[in-house]
Amino acid sequence: MMTARRIDSIWLIGGLSLIIVFVAAGWFFLIKPKYAEADTEREQAGTITAQVSTLKSKYSQQLARAEDLDEYLAKLATYQAALPKGSKNNGIPAFLRELQTLGTKLDVDVSGYSAAEPQDSDAAGTVQELPISLNASGKVTDLSTFLRQLQNIQPRAVLIKNAALTIGEDGKGAVSLSLNAFITSSETQSVASLKKELAEAGS
Repeated sequence: MMTARRIDSIWLIGGLSLIIVFVAAGWFFLIKPKYAEADTEREQAGTITAQVSTLKSKYSQQLARAEDLDEYLAKLATYQAALPKGSKNNGIPAFLRELQTLGTKLDVDVSGYSAAEPQDSDAAGTVQELPISLNASGKVTDLSTFLRQLQNIQPRAVLIKNAALTIGEDGKGAVSLSLNAFITSSETQSVASLKKELAEAGS
């Protein structure tokens, strides 16, 4: 009887020992690697989360810039109209037609205009000045409006150097103007070309 119990105890102890061995082996060979793998995956997830956050920030910045794109392009068009690149006729015929159109709108007669050869400007090495002379006549108030728009509103940048006003017996005035328009030798990409490139890049 004692022998049977002893044998049962031995089997029980052996079974428990074997279970402990299996549990230990399972920990080292199965569970522990899974924990290590999980830790690695958590680290990678943290890295990816940080990268996503950075990309979101950059994406938001790009969106903000894209919202301002139309404004930037409009400014570029304004600057290019104010200071066009030099060409064979330097845009003078078109500019003088614009002055005539402006004069017509303001009931001012623009005539006797002429343009001289461009001269190097002291303001910047890439800029040249185009001396222009013209005569304008009309009511003094209309002439005043014409000069203000000529200097500040019409697209092309000009500088009025001299203005000689005479007033006739009918109360109307005549002004002889000497002014400088400007051109540049700097090359800038056209707004239309930029829009096309941006559209192709976004498609």
